[in-house]
Amino acid sequence: MIAVFVYCFSEEKGWVTSQSVIQDKRPNKRVYSITEIGRRAFVEWLHESAPLFENPHEPLLMRVFFGANAPEVTLELLKSCRDMCLESLEGQFANNQADIDNYTSESHDAKKDSRYWQMAADFGTAYAKTVATWAQECIDKLEIHCEGEK
Repeated sequence: MIAVFVYCFSEEKGWVTSQSVIQDKRPNKRVYSITEIGRRAFVEWLHESAPLFENPHEPLLMRVFFGANAPEVTLELLKSCRDMCLESLEGQFANNQADIDNYTSESHDAKKDSRYWQMAADFGTAYAKTVATWAQECIDKLEIHCEGEK
C-alpha cells in the first residue's frame, strides 16, 4: 500500500515520512511511513470515483493496428511483447505470494491488507498471461499469413 501511496502522494505534503536505513548485507533503503493526515488523504483518494477501465490508445495496439505497413517489425514487436510477459510471469509475478507472505510476517498491520495485495497481484498475473497468449496468437496468424504470401 505504501508504495502506491508514495507514488500517488508526496512527502512534501506531509502525507508520508521517510528515513534512510543502512544495511550491512543488502543495499541501503528508504523506509516510508504514512502519517495520520496522509491516511485520511489516502482514504479520500480511495473514495474518489474514477473510471474502472479507460481506453488509453495503448501504443502497442496502435502499432499492431497499423502493422500491415511493416509486417516484419510488427512480428518482432509481438515477439518482444510475448517474451516480456513470459519473463514477468517467471520473475516478478512468480514470487508475489512469497513476497506478500514475507512482508505480512514482518508486520502485524499487513495481515488485513494481504488479501487485497494478493488480488492486485492476481490481476497483474492474469494480465501478463492474457497479453502473452494474445501476442502468441497474433504471431501465429502473421507467420501463417507470411507463409501464404511466399
